[in-house]
Order: sequence, then structure tokens, then C-alpha cells
Amino acid sequence: MPSAEETIASVISALANLQAFVDTQANINQVTEQRLDAFHQRFDTVDQRFTNLEASLKEVLHCLQRSSPRDSSEPQSPRPASTTDKTKPESSWAAIASKPPAPLTDRKRQALHRAFNPPATDNTQNGSYTFVYLPRSRRMNRSQIRSKFREISIDNLRVLDITFPARNTIGVLLHEAYLSDFQSKLLDIDSHLIQNFDPLDHNHIADPKYQDLSEERRTHLAKALHQDRCIRSLYFIRPHLVPGVASYFIRQGWVPTHIATDIIHQRLPRPAKRRPDPRSLIAKTLQASNPTYTQPLSQAATSQVPPAPMLYDYFGNPVASQEMDITADFASNASAEEISRSGSPVSVDADVLSQ
Repeated sequence: MPSAEETIASVISALANLQAFVDTQANINQVTEQRLDAFHQRFDTVDQRFTNLEASLKEVLHCLQRSSPRDSSEPQSPRPASTTDKTKPESSWAAIASKPPAPLTDRKRQALHRAFNPPATDNTQNGSYTFVYLPRSRRMNRSQIRSKFREISIDNLRVLDITFPARNTIGVLLHEAYLSDFQSKLLDIDSHLIQNFDPLDHNHIADPKYQDLSEERRTHLAKALHQDRCIRSLYFIRPHLVPGVASYFIRQGWVPTHIATDIIHQRLPRPAKRRPDPRSLIAKTLQASNPTYTQPLSQAATSQVPPAPMLYDYFGNPVASQEMDITADFASNASAEEISRSGSPVSVDADVLSQ
């Protein structure tokens, strides 16, 4: 049998284990109580939010009921029918959320002023266009140049086109009315225009493969390159600006008149003229005032008109006039002599450059 001391020692060990278990359980209970307290706090917060949301919803419903006469519970006196009730727009979320019209800026106001005023004539001040030239320290494309202009508050809509006529030189096409503002913006950054710049100078040709050409051929090449830049500008600018800019290029001698006229007709095609009906009063008035006035052909008369002659292309193939426009490159027959005599604008330009 175990002795009394061994029994007491085992009892003491069991009590120690029991005490350790009780302490561990107490710690677990404490952590559980803390979590329950935190849960109760979150629950109270959410409950308070729901209460506030319910109060806000009731307030919104109350406002909607007050704004809507049909849902209002208050008695209202009948109003006489009038046209103002029909024209008054009903309040809706689309009307509330609609974007207000953009304010009229100074630039839009100036554009509208120019649109609804007489056009400037050639003998008036600020009635033409001009090319100004700026120096540049490094290679920049057109987007970078316009970004720099925007930083110094230059209106890029007034900058019609940007060219590169020579190395380290920028050409800017402007209207003369904006020239003073453009110069003032450049003075703010201590920059100045290049004075007396000649875009037709043969010294601006920097390609080494043309250095061995004679001065006359380099001059022809410089004129051809500048003419090509002007033609590209006419195709780039907005269509309603083409006639004025083309007139400026013609006065400067940079673009021939027939090329500028062709570009104007391409960019601004004119509709076919409508002839008056022979039964109308205007046709009778024209016939009475001008005996040589010819009335439009009737349907029976147009059926008796002989068909148009067959056209042939540069290689002698027949071409229908409905499929292609009639230009100087097409002749009425496939004769090589007439084709060689007529020539084409492309061959003429090539001969000029080869001189």
C-alpha cells in the first residue's frame, strides 16, 4: 500500500493541475467576453445606422409627397386650366441630373462675331494670312509644338498649320488678326520671330545628296519643296479657310492658280446649278428679258440627245464617264500622239525637277 506521504503528494499534484486548468479556462472566458463586447458594439453601430437611414428615407419620402400634388394628402383648391400648366416641364431625375449648357467663352463669342459679320476685304487691315517663322533648339513634331504653344496660352485653333521649311526653323500659318497676340505671347518667354526669312532659299536644302547640284537646280528644288508644303497645308486646314489661304499662296507666287483652283473645288465642291422650271414665273421672266435664254430640255428632247463619246484612259482602255471624272489625263481617243502632246501634270513637275 502507498504511504500517506505519497498519497498527499499525488493529491497536491492533482490540485496543481486543476488550478492550471481553471486559470486557462478563466483566460478563455475573458477573451470570449471581450469578443462579445466588441460584437455588441458593432451591432449597436449598425443598428444606429439603420435607424438614421430609416429617418432619412422617411424625410425623402415626405419631400417627394410634398412636391407631388397627386400624392399630397392636404386638400388643394382647384385651379383653373391654363396653358402654363401644359408647358411647365415636370420635375424628373433626368431633368435634375441633366448637364447645364456650357458657358459662352470669349473664343466662341469671337468666332460667332466673325461668322455673322461682313467678310474682310483685301484692302482692309487684318484681312489676309501670313507665315511666321520661329527658331527651335531641337527636333520637335507638330504635337509637341502645339503643346508648347498651349503652355504659353497660344490659341491652337488660330494656328492653322505648322511646317518645317528649314533646319531648326518652324513655320506657323496664322491669320493677320492674330499676329499681334501671337507675338505678345512669344515676348512673354523672351522669344522672337525670324525676320526676313525666305522659304525659297536653296541654302535651306540640308540633304547631302543634293549638295552636288547646281545652284539653279537647287533653286528649282527649293521652290518645288515649298510648293509641296503649301499644297499639303491646303489639304490640312479646315475647308472654309481654303479659299483665303489659297489666295495668299497665289499672291506670294508659291502655288499656281490652276492647282489652287483644283484644290478649292476638291475641298469645297459646289452643288450643280438648278435651272428654273419652264412653267415657273422666273423662267418666263428670264425668257422675256433675255430672248437668247434657253429653257431646260424636256424629257422627250433629252431622249433624242446623242450619247456622249466614249472616253479612253492613258493606256487606251475605254472608261465610262459615270465611273471616273474627266480630267486632262484622259483623251477622246487612244492616239499616242495626242496623249504625248497633252501630257500630264505629273510629267510636267518631273521635268521641272529634272532641269
